[in-house]
Amino acid sequence: MKTLAAPANTQGAKLMNLCKSVTLAASFVAISSAAVVAEEITVSAWGGFFEETLRDVIYPGFTEETGITVRSIAQPADQAWLTQLTNAARAKKAPADLSLVADEVFLRGQSIGLWANLNADSIPNTATLLEGFTKTSEEGNLNGVGALSWYTTFVTNSDAVAETPATWADLWTRDWDGKLGLTSNANSGLMEATALTFFGGYDIMETREGLEQIIAKIAELKPQVQLWYRDEGQFQQSLEAGELVGGLYYHDVTMLSAMDGLPVVSTFPKEGGILGDAYWIVPRDSQNIEAAEKFINYMIRPDVQAEMARNLGVAPVAKRDSMDLTDEEFASVGSAGTPIRTQTHIHLREGDWLSDKYLEMISQ
Repeated sequence: MKTLAAPANTQGAKLMNLCKSVTLAASFVAISSAAVVAEEITVSAWGGFFEETLRDVIYPGFTEETGITVRSIAQPADQAWLTQLTNAARAKKAPADLSLVADEVFLRGQSIGLWANLNADSIPNTATLLEGFTKTSEEGNLNGVGALSWYTTFVTNSDAVAETPATWADLWTRDWDGKLGLTSNANSGLMEATALTFFGGYDIMETREGLEQIIAKIAELKPQVQLWYRDEGQFQQSLEAGELVGGLYYHDVTMLSAMDGLPVVSTFPKEGGILGDAYWIVPRDSQNIEAAEKFINYMIRPDVQAEMARNLGVAPVAKRDSMDLTDEEFASVGSAGTPIRTQTHIHLREGDWLSDKYLEMISQ
C-alpha cells in the first residue's frame, strides 16, 4: 500500500506544484503588466520653448522620484487639440495620458465627457493650491487640476508714459495720444475688467443686455486705440518701439522685455490683473490613470511650481506662502492680489453672438 500510495502522493504534489507555478506565473504576468502601465506615461503640452523646458527641466525630477518615464509630445493650438481629443475618444483611444488644456478647452471637453474621473485621495497636494484650481463635475467627480496660470496686465512704454496707471479706469480717463493697443478678442479679459471697474462685478455679464452695455463702454475707447490686435508679436514690437504707448498684454513677457532693458512696464491695476489658467486633464480612455495622478500630484507640489515659475515665467497655482520664491521672483510672474477671472462659461454660452457684437463694435 505504501508502494501504491507513494505515486499518488507524488502525482498530487506535482499537481499542487503545477497549480502554484501557474498561480505564480499569473501573478508575475499581472505584476509585469502593472509595471508596464506605470513605466511610462505620455504627456502633451503646448509646443516650442514651453514643451521643451518642461521636458528637459521639470519632468526629469518626476522620473527620478517615481521611476516613471515621461514621453513628452507637443500639442497643437487649443481648438485643434480639442478636435483631436474628441476624435480619439470616439475611437476609444487617448493620444496622451495627460494633457495641459486652457480653461475653455477644459469646459468644452468636460461638457461632452472627454475627461477621466480622478481619485482626489491620490492627489493630496491639491491642498496647497489656490482657491478655484480644482475642477469637478456636477456629480462631484474631480476632472481637472490646476497646472499653471498667467496674467494680462496694463502695460505701458516707460519712455512715453511717466506715470504708470493705477486702475483700469485710466484707460478711459487719461489721454493716450490715440496710441493704445487692445486685443480684438472678446474673451481677452477686457470685458471682465470693464464689468468690475464700472458695473460692480461680473453679474452684469449674465444677460445679453448687460454684455451690450459693457461693449458700449469699451467702444468709448476707440478714439484712443491705434491697434486692435490678434498678433501678439505685433503689439509687443510696437510697444517696445514706442509706436504704441500702452495697452493690454502678458505680464510675464513684458517683465522679460524689461529685464532685457526695453522701455516697458507691467502694472497690476487696483482691480487686479486678468488671470488665465490651464489644467491637467486625463483623457477618459487613458490606460495609465494611477500614474497620471502621481504625475499631477508632483507637478502641483509647491517646490515644483516654484521651479516652473523660475524656468518658464508662468504664475504658480500653489499658495504664495508654500513656495520659496523670492519677492522679486514672484513679482516677475504674478500677484498676491485678487485676480480678474475670465468668465469662460459666459463666453462659451454666448459664443458667436458675443464675438460678432464685439467685432461689430470695433469695425463701426
